[in-house]
Amino acid sequence: MPNYAAFGSDPNVVYVSNAGNGTISEVDLERGIVRRNMVAGDAPEHIAINAENAMLYAADAGAGDVIELSLNDGTVTRSFAIGGELHGLDMSDDRSTLFVAGRGEDKIAAIVVATGAVTVAPLSPEPYHLATIPGTSTFYVSSRAEPKVWIVDQATLTAVDDFQVEGEGHQMVALP
Repeated sequence: MPNYAAFGSDPNVVYVSNAGNGTISEVDLERGIVRRNMVAGDAPEHIAINAENAMLYAADAGAGDVIELSLNDGTVTRSFAIGGELHGLDMSDDRSTLFVAGRGEDKIAAIVVATGAVTVAPLSPEPYHLATIPGTSTFYVSSRAEPKVWIVDQATLTAVDDFQVEGEGHQMVALP
């Protein structure tokens, strides 16, 4: 059950989360092969990559954890307990903080990568997909329950505004 894909530093390699078997696949696009599968919790879904540190972060949705996976050797280096059903995640511009949408418990979380410190703030109803907006110190979070997207301040984890969307705010990407 492939779920999500993200690129690291090499544009010819994509990492794919496999929620059905608890792995992340490293796929060589030039050769069209899976180079390796790395164990990453029970059901990894959304992923974010810090290419500078060769780390991949995966939302282990059902377990309520974020897994930190070394792309160098394929091992899980840390796990961050957030709780509830997790979904979207993304990193700050400077790659120092990972932001996570906790749909199951109506919250968002910020993980300071260097220390592992976790800060949680309420956001309701059902924060779903999450995308940082480069150069703005904000990130967008869609609601699974309502047709809207919140604009959240990265420093305070508070919604500073929101806007309506048609239908469900699903995949989001920030374009330059």
